[in-house]
Amino acid sequence: MISNLNPDYTKLRDLLANKKWKEADLETRTLMLSIAGADKRKDCLLTQDDMKKFPCAELRKIDRLWIHYSQGRFGFSIINKIYNEVNKDYHQLAERVGWRNGEKWIGYNEITFTDDVPVGHLPITWLVPTSFWMYWLARFASAGWRLLLERASNCQIE
Repeated sequence: MISNLNPDYTKLRDLLANKKWKEADLETRTLMLSIAGADKRKDCLLTQDDMKKFPCAELRKIDRLWIHYSQGRFGFSIINKIYNEVNKDYHQLAERVGWRNGEKWIGYNEITFTDDVPVGHLPITWLVPTSFWMYWLARFASAGWRLLLERASNCQIE
């Protein structure tokens, strides 16, 4: 069930405009949880059903803000483009955007929130709470990203 159909993007816009990438990443998560109504659930996680029903207009707004303020370096459509370039291979995507280095997945504390990262590195925290990072990364990240990128494609966010 979609909850917040009138989200306020002011905070995200201001964080992105000031290149506060980490705070913008966390605000993206907050917005997505609120839009989906997941912030009202005990686990505060986006479910498969949430992703399938996530409003295209809201996903597009978040993406456009990221693209605009990162000069085309970050955003869901950027990640989706790379995902398609690597034939929807999540491991190759992760390697290319800097979420994985060889056989080693990066932890939340290793995410670089600067301009000196690969294109497509952010946003990333929308998927999981930081306290469960390694567990969720290992178990559910690829499925979560596939759902989001499928939704992005269905919403023509490419």
